[in-house]
Amino acid sequence: MPGPADPARTVRLFEAYVRHVWPLHRRLVRARLARRCRRCAASERMVALGADGVCRLCAEAAAAGPVAARTPDRRAVDELEAILESAQGAGKGRYDALVLYSGGKDSTYLIRRVRERHPRLRLLAFTIHNGFMSPVALGNIDDLIPRLGVDHLLVRPRREFYVRLFRHCLTHLNAGGGYGTVDFSDGEFLLDSARRIAAEQGIPLILAGYSRYQVENGLGLRQFESPRERELADRTETAGIPLADIFPPDEVAHWWHGTRHPPAAVARLLFPLHAWDLEEEEVKRQVGAWGLLSRRSASPVATNHQLIPLLGVVDVHQLGYSSFEIELCRMIREGKAAVADWLHVFELLEHTARTGLFVRPMVEDLLAQLGLTSADVGVRFA
Repeated sequence: MPGPADPARTVRLFEAYVRHVWPLHRRLVRARLARRCRRCAASERMVALGADGVCRLCAEAAAAGPVAARTPDRRAVDELEAILESAQGAGKGRYDALVLYSGGKDSTYLIRRVRERHPRLRLLAFTIHNGFMSPVALGNIDDLIPRLGVDHLLVRPRREFYVRLFRHCLTHLNAGGGYGTVDFSDGEFLLDSARRIAAEQGIPLILAGYSRYQVENGLGLRQFESPRERELADRTETAGIPLADIFPPDEVAHWWHGTRHPPAAVARLLFPLHAWDLEEEEVKRQVGAWGLLSRRSASPVATNHQLIPLLGVVDVHQLGYSSFEIELCRMIREGKAAVADWLHVFELLEHTARTGLFVRPMVEDLLAQLGLTSADVGVRFA
């Protein structure tokens, strides 16, 4: 059993257990697991299941009749390509586009594809270290940045800033659970930091490797570009929580304040993967074909930040399921991810969240780092 200081080993053990042991183990504990939709793996605690084992969302989709296979919106793709083409050399300083880089498959794919199609676009990869980054993601960054051929900026804010943010959000979850509160606020600060750097360095574009599902479900957008009025506005809250409830005034100032910059200095924020609308398997296949990421190093379980398992455990106790499942089940329903790849992950997370198998030392250690206890977040292992 891994110690609390080794979350990377815990994640590797979880992934190995999912593949090799859980298919047998689940037979022993099946009666204690939530029923799941046989088509999209959604938990009965997330959405009602019919007697046939199909959830309401899948049933509604079936009743609406066959849906044509999704293809990228050609007009959106052409518009995106025109923006990228015209931005080449347009930056006032050394760079034309700031690309958010996590070391995961989506942001790696984004940089490689943009570099291939727009070689004169001067890119600066940008990573912000939230103090809980995955060792796998950090290793990917060290390995891939030289191979991708881009400059890289890594910013690491004071750990106390993120501890304050995550502790408050974790104890003030909204209806979106850990995904809609903690992970969302983390992403908001990442975007705000990119906005500030772009404005200060005269960079006209920000490119973020968010999937269509993250853009639509998380940000509430239906297009690949953030509305201009949003980019010009001041940040006053995150995940529905006023910033003044979390931070003193000097730390509120670290968030984005668009009104402090001339409109012409405020970058356009683009989400290219929304326009390209690729299947998860296609992204994995392509970064593998480029020789950039192996299946293991491209795994979202391994490359996401270390708080994700903690958020999943808290969600199971608070909601009955992990809030990250909402996005993943939608991807499965729309044919962008395979149910076989995720069903056992969801089940094992539910089981470990209740029993503490593999995750208890890590969960308790992460909570201690945030100045919290299991009781503070409603977690009680069986």
